[in-house]
Amino acid sequence: MTPPTLLELFAEQVEARPGAVALRHAGTDLTYRELDEWSARLAARLVARGTGPGSLVALAAQRGPAAVAGVLAVLRTGAAYLGLDPATPVRRQRRMVEETGPHCVLAEPGLDRFPTLDAPRVTLAPLTEGPLHRAPEQEPDDDALFHVVYTSGTTGNPKGVRISHRSVRGRLEWMWRDHPFPADSVLAVQKSLALVASPWELLGGLLKGVPSVVLGTDELLDPVLFAAAVEEERITHLFLTPQLIAGLLEESAKRPGGHRPVLVTSGADTLPVATVLRFREVWPGTTLLNLYGMTETASNVAAHDTAALSVDAERVPVGSPVAGASLSVRDRLGRRLPPGVTGEVWVSGPPLALGYVGGDGDGDGRFVTDDTGTTHYRTGDRGRLLPDSALEITGRADNQIKIRGYRVELEEIEATLRKAPGVTDAGAYAQSEDDGTSIVACLTSDEETDPAALRAYLRDRLPDYMLPARVQQLPHLPLNTNGKLDRAALRTLVAGIGQERASGFTPADETEAAVAALWQELLGAPPASADQNFFDAGGHSLLAVRLANRLAGTAGRRVPLRRILGAPTVTAIAALCREIRQEEQI
Repeated sequence: MTPPTLLELFAEQVEARPGAVALRHAGTDLTYRELDEWSARLAARLVARGTGPGSLVALAAQRGPAAVAGVLAVLRTGAAYLGLDPATPVRRQRRMVEETGPHCVLAEPGLDRFPTLDAPRVTLAPLTEGPLHRAPEQEPDDDALFHVVYTSGTTGNPKGVRISHRSVRGRLEWMWRDHPFPADSVLAVQKSLALVASPWELLGGLLKGVPSVVLGTDELLDPVLFAAAVEEERITHLFLTPQLIAGLLEESAKRPGGHRPVLVTSGADTLPVATVLRFREVWPGTTLLNLYGMTETASNVAAHDTAALSVDAERVPVGSPVAGASLSVRDRLGRRLPPGVTGEVWVSGPPLALGYVGGDGDGDGRFVTDDTGTTHYRTGDRGRLLPDSALEITGRADNQIKIRGYRVELEEIEATLRKAPGVTDAGAYAQSEDDGTSIVACLTSDEETDPAALRAYLRDRLPDYMLPARVQQLPHLPLNTNGKLDRAALRTLVAGIGQERASGFTPADETEAAVAALWQELLGAPPASADQNFFDAGGHSLLAVRLANRLAGTAGRRVPLRRILGAPTVTAIAALCREIRQEEQI
């Protein structure tokens, strides 16, 4: 018997519970019937503009109900989609669109940023009238394209990965089978539709009759608001990065006896043992899975239940294969290595992507075919099989790093910086700190460069998670005996150079002095001026959260993160602290 398609599963839920809540966002509920009709009307408009099987739709949407309606609409035409996150720099989005050549653009108002693209448009907005189109004339087969996901590339440009229906369906079915939703489940949606793992959050609960709560940006950035949302919405299923888990745990620990999730998964970055142990203290009885995967394998290919982790473990294993994947550890010649021996991790099986956009099928040797005709993806991860056959990741064989759960190729940052005016060469390395990993970028130039101008140049071309925390000009970049960049020597060289010192900033009062002291503590250098932007100085969202928390001593209570993001300068933050103190005195 042929299993039901994703659209048939959705239709079953619409018929069984038309008035039940499918999605909740910003205090507004969307029922299954409403979502069904909205997406069907969008699909009809797409079909009227020539969209169908084999087409690609550029789907630009904020995280929210419109993104879900858009994905369902595309599926109903039999097409695939390129997810576009509005937070991605416009230049980068345009490159993706130029490279993929979508047949149509489905965008929320204000998010169609492709004026030169000759393709029909459909506005992604609520529709209450018009024809309905609920299913494609021909269902896509397992090898048909589901979506295209871009990730950081070593050539200096992002690379598009083509993900099949088979891969996405396998990921959904694995979770449904091995971790079924209990009664009264509520799933959190917090990923951008541009990420490879987003289909699970967008469809995983929806197709099983489980209401999904779309979390706002403020809630994801601010652990206090995040913990409150989990409590108020009674969220049971969370799929997070280790950084988000750690922040959520600390806030939830302040709410003893509060609501506890049923299942939390950690992915996209290394899960520290300390986080697992803290998890057991704060949420005893809640399952915590450590997941392993990458864009080229349609998200996750291994999982480990951390309940089995010893308290004296050095690392958290990523576990055993899931979703039909096969994992092996190989030497440089591609030969299998026995348990306990470290080598490169290879992945094969149904989760593998179809390849890269533009016909780069092997991706510089990443996709390889062995003597048996089996295709493998060489992950670049170093790992070993443990005695119980679980996989443990020990490091990388290249320069790929993870920043707040996002994959980053240092070569892409270097290539972008080399194109900046006046820059003759560039190098970058990762720097591990107590609050995570940051990027240090170095450059050479025949003239003195302006760090603020360079940051602005990079911000216009790279996502925020790829922006360097520090940009350092050097007389030259150290090279190894092969004439290539010596990152270890570069790190040592920069470590001996002090951060740029402030010039021209004098605090006007004790409040500004307190803000400046915290600024220096978090960024490693004092503010260069009263109106220097916190983010241009190397700050990012997680550091802004720490700043908000530490300003409580100056303001009298915790400073709202949104207020800091809206005016991230020393003078503005100090004025905010004074305002809050006055409010507390009333």
